Amino acid sequence: MEKIEQGVEEVFVEEDLTKLDDTTDWKAKTVEIEQKRREEGIRNRERTKALREQLKTIQEKPPAKVENKKSDELLLEKLEKVTLRSEGITHPDDVELARSTAKKWGMDVDEVVADEDFKVKLGRQQTARANVAATAGVKGGGGTSDAKNSLEYWASKGTLPTKEQVPDRKTRASIIRAMAASSQTSGKKFYND
Repeated sequence: MEKIEQGVEEVFVEEDLTKLDDTTDWKAKTVEIEQKRREEGIRNRERTKALREQLKTIQEKPPAKVENKKSDELLLEKLEKVTLRSEGITHPDDVELARSTAKKWGMDVDEVVADEDFKVKLGRQQTARANVAATAGVKGGGGTSDAKNSLEYWASKGTLPTKEQVPDRKTRASIIRAMAASSQTSGKKFYND
């Protein structure tokens, strides 16, 4: 605090005394100069007081701790990523599952990854994702397949297709014509004839 008091210079009010002559009221002039000096001193004390308050607030909040906290959080996040990658957990959904489970259970990510319950949850999630990916390209044909639209299927079944069984009229007609032609040429009604 001594440094602050030494750093504040006392400001003297300078007056131009060349304008004064014999008619000057020296007593009034002295009072006026003293008043200006007092006002300037009050302003200096207020400025010093404000600077001391700023210094106190700066000393109370050390900036080094804030930077260390951020770097510690970044270090922990990198450590989590390394742990997850070493366990083969790289998909964003799996990473989120690991982090949310760790937060929910109040454990570190490396402890959660080693837990059997978490491994079961992770396995279910990965299996579900793999099933969705495997069945993504499969298209449904409204219950009909190309096998039912073939002559061999209906010939082995031994009946003619109905409108409900083969909705396409051209396909159904070609199957019926082919079956009629094959039954006329073979001459056999039963397979053991």
